[in-house]
Amino acid sequence: MILMAAAGFFAWRWWLRSRPPKPLVAVVSVAGAGPKISASTLSDPFGVAADDDGNLFVSDGAGGRVYRISAEGAVTVAAEQLDMPSAIALAPDGSLVVANTGAHTIVRVDLKTNRVSVIAGAPGLSGDADGASAEARFNAPVGVAVGKDGAIFVADTYNDRIRAIAPDGRVKTLAGGREPGYVDAAGIEARFDTPCGIAMATDGALLIADTGNHLIRRLTLDGAVSTVAGTGDASERDGPPHDAAFAEPTAIAVRNANSFYVADAAGATVRLCVLGEQPAVTTLAGGFPIGLVDGEVARARLNRPTGLALTPDGALIFADSGNGLLRAFIPNGLKLGHRSNAEVAILKATEIRAAVPPRWPFDPPTARREIAGTLGEIRGEREPEHDAWFHNGLDIPGGYGETTRAIFSERVSRPLAVDGVGSTRERLRLPFIGYIHVRIGRDQNDRPFAGDRFSFRRDEQGHVIGVRLRRGTRINAGDPIGTLNRLNHVHLIAGPASAEVNALAALELPGLVDTVPPVIEGVTLTTDRNEPLNEPAAKSKDKKAARTGPRPPTNQRVPVQGRLRIIVRAYDQADGNASYRRLGLYRLGYTVLKPDGTPAPGFEQPRYNIVFERLPVDPLASNIAYAEGSQSGYSGKTIFAYLVTNVVRDGEAREDFWDTAGLVPGDYTVRVMAEDFFGNQARRDVSVTVVKNDVR
Repeated sequence: MILMAAAGFFAWRWWLRSRPPKPLVAVVSVAGAGPKISASTLSDPFGVAADDDGNLFVSDGAGGRVYRISAEGAVTVAAEQLDMPSAIALAPDGSLVVANTGAHTIVRVDLKTNRVSVIAGAPGLSGDADGASAEARFNAPVGVAVGKDGAIFVADTYNDRIRAIAPDGRVKTLAGGREPGYVDAAGIEARFDTPCGIAMATDGALLIADTGNHLIRRLTLDGAVSTVAGTGDASERDGPPHDAAFAEPTAIAVRNANSFYVADAAGATVRLCVLGEQPAVTTLAGGFPIGLVDGEVARARLNRPTGLALTPDGALIFADSGNGLLRAFIPNGLKLGHRSNAEVAILKATEIRAAVPPRWPFDPPTARREIAGTLGEIRGEREPEHDAWFHNGLDIPGGYGETTRAIFSERVSRPLAVDGVGSTRERLRLPFIGYIHVRIGRDQNDRPFAGDRFSFRRDEQGHVIGVRLRRGTRINAGDPIGTLNRLNHVHLIAGPASAEVNALAALELPGLVDTVPPVIEGVTLTTDRNEPLNEPAAKSKDKKAARTGPRPPTNQRVPVQGRLRIIVRAYDQADGNASYRRLGLYRLGYTVLKPDGTPAPGFEQPRYNIVFERLPVDPLASNIAYAEGSQSGYSGKTIFAYLVTNVVRDGEAREDFWDTAGLVPGDYTVRVMAEDFFGNQARRDVSVTVVKNDVR
């Protein structure tokens, strides 16, 4: 009877695993509290695993833990005192195998006792060596997979190799050479670039998320490496596998013999790759704009998914690392998780300010510098034929080649933390602070800083074309990040990627004060069809200014009716700044007053529609905040013409109007207000007469 029951149980499990996958219809949140500076909770999820009993496991890199989430939703610690753990995988004996990236080891967690033991590698010692367990060396390995016989496969990320650990602990290299690159070949003749994800296909081959090459590779049992999907372009493009594009693929979960899922971290997507008779790569959910939205798959938004696991009941679990959450795609009818509010993913500026010590990103750290750009300023040109976007940080000028230093102690969490190498937008992105326009890890002559923290790739002429910082690398406040490039300033970002906050609120910069009020150059009223109602500066030699900046208002009243737009051309300045610097505003609004100076109906409180505390979810929504003709950048004119009737605040960006239909015809005053972050305010009044509205 017991044997029959056991046979029935295994038959049920085989049927569960072999039946066709159910369609995934919704995304839910399972665990986590969003990104947090404190590592006391699940705030930095990376790797994911699921067992047959409904238990989920997730690694927390910054916290150095692995958490267990039971089928009932209870969260407990399965392992702790790890060093930046990354991918995890369940072994046939029920233990959990962990890529202990920061310690350069592969470890095993006994889930009955929570005891952690080293499988291979030497804690704290990086290297590149095969051999017996204690003799083998890894270089910040990120990916692991386990075979049915207990063999462990490792994406040895910064050695750019694929390794195998036999059940007796012996390590050998299966594929990959001694430097990053891209070559399809056999064994050590093949080349990878920062491989992070690895999974075993049903035929025993290995599928590899070749993160730095933006490709999916396959390693067969005979050692041959081939490319199965991707072109190498860092993009999010669906289509036939060899025409599709990925952006930092980081994890793979096998769906069946002909398909698998890919966590495409930089693309903020989860993709389905189908091989066989009708091969195609399709986006399951995510993409631009990046964010946090639960609900139906078509509307879901993700932020740097890094780990994947399939459950027996058909859910696809993923670590949404940028949002600090464990989330899941679920089939219809499955009861799992809950819907998160988008605010969960926002780290408040006050939390960052409480943790980051006062300092500037240069030496001496307490010496005041100028501010050359603020959050929310337009960059580019707001024109039909030009692109424009929001500035997402704080520009602090310095001298060419000046050393830029970290302002906060944190650890590298992205496997590829440096990008744009060699360009003016070269950057380092840490979990809470970002640094742009910096030659990372080297001086102005491309000479590396001392130590082995940074590694470099050079072209045949000796120019640096790649810079890597290993996941888990510690960056302490005051450590050199790099040197300023020819743009002569560091663009400092505060807050997690895609949830940036105003750095003036998030950072305490010693000696920074501002007593200079903004300047309002003019106010334009237009109809909802953009027809100007008060005369713009038509005689200006600057045609763009003529559209956006009216001449100084006179005492003549402007007749208005219907829905209107209000455009305010204004800029800010700061104490100690050069007189030519024009900064963007922090807060703008308007109100309507009756002849006796009291608020008109509907304006009991001023409408502060534009507030750059943080950016909208869509960072390209600058056309909602700015009127045509607005522009700024590293050279040329600076024109900030704000559409203050539109709403750009609290992560939202939408068009709106002043509808005069709610007012009794008569004389009124439109008052606009422009404020900087320090509370300095400028006002400008426009006298109007509301005339009887036409019936439309």
